[in-house]
Amino acid sequence: MLRFGIIGTNFISEWFTAACRATSGRAEASAVYSRDLGRGRAFADAQGIGSAFDDLDALIDAVDAVYIASPNAAHHPQAMRAIAAGRHVLVEKVIGTSSAQVEEIFATARAHRVIAMEAVRNVHTPAHELVRDTLPRLGTPRHARFEKLQYSSRYDRFRAGEQLNAFDPSLGNSALADIGVYGLQPALDLFGLPQGTSGASVWLANGFEGGGSLQLDYGTLVVDVVYSKIAAGLGPSVIYGEDAALTMDDPGELSRVVVHERGGATTVLLDGPPVVPAGTMRYELLDFVDQTETGAIDPRWAELSLASRRIMDQQLARLS
Repeated sequence: MLRFGIIGTNFISEWFTAACRATSGRAEASAVYSRDLGRGRAFADAQGIGSAFDDLDALIDAVDAVYIASPNAAHHPQAMRAIAAGRHVLVEKVIGTSSAQVEEIFATARAHRVIAMEAVRNVHTPAHELVRDTLPRLGTPRHARFEKLQYSSRYDRFRAGEQLNAFDPSLGNSALADIGVYGLQPALDLFGLPQGTSGASVWLANGFEGGGSLQLDYGTLVVDVVYSKIAAGLGPSVIYGEDAALTMDDPGELSRVVVHERGGATTVLLDGPPVVPAGTMRYELLDFVDQTETGAIDPRWAELSLASRRIMDQQLARLS
């Protein structure tokens, strides 16, 4: 069993503890770190976790792997600290706030013979694999649109004048990093690296990127990734091939997949209940544990993280 120490006591950490319990004994949330020890102990008690620490090094020493769910700006230094101590790291998206940080995390993990992986749960699910397996049925792909517009639960408070970390660009936050990644990574995993990219963004008064559109140019295929934290979307997302099209209700929380033949016939491939985040986190967690057991970073996930971060850097630099 892989013993995890959790950095962070937010709702995502709650999902992670539930995901650990769903791994049939392969992973355990055994400790938590918070700068406020009282908060850490309260979280540990509520989640059935044995230990709480306000000393990060003590947490790292007590576990086999670290799950990092702190603010984006802290991901790189905390990951590097854990890797230097010989611990595996599973880092909540985004794994770093620049491609240079992501490259350093993976290179250092390889040098220390530990596993580093970005936690982007939707690309690890059976639903995403179903889409991958169905692509040949569509014929040559020509157009695709991955849409995730999610009105943030915190945005009303921000609109009312409250200063919130979630909308602070100085902390490495953006709609592209927070929401756009749920469309960008599936697109890259399905179609590979594009020949080029272009895009536009919606900027808030404080310099935060609230939403945008990113276009991936493959020459024979055009993919649009549309994302937002300040508007609610209706979907669906679509992949159009020459022979058929495939619709997805939400690339980030995928529960319905339908094939639409060019002649009009439809086939429902997946029609499940609403996605529960802790349930989908289980799959990324199991992929991570598999790597720790083999001792080798899976290049599929590492290359996907690097490719998406490089495109994010290009988009945000081009538009800032």
